[in-house]
Amino acid sequence: MTADAYAEIFLWNQNVDRLVRVLQRLESFSVRPKQALKAYEAWLEKIRAGVNADFTQAMAIRERADETRLRLQRTAWERKNSSGEMPS
Repeated sequence: MTADAYAEIFLWNQNVDRLVRVLQRLESFSVRPKQALKAYEAWLEKIRAGVNADFTQAMAIRERADETRLRLQRTAWERKNSSGEMPS
């Protein structure tokens, strides 16, 4: 699940990069005023930053939950097997 989420955020960022490059190339065709295209670029970057921030926050929460769960598993195992051996 985590690897899939990281793959998706990678694709998201890659595609935003592509969109920004398209906007930059459109400047030469005078499709829209340069200022408008720069505004669109800033808007895309703002959306990207928001999605990335939400993603990192959600992943941090999940990682902390995993850390707690695994720590509890480890301490339970250590209490059960107080000989100090690592599980096989």
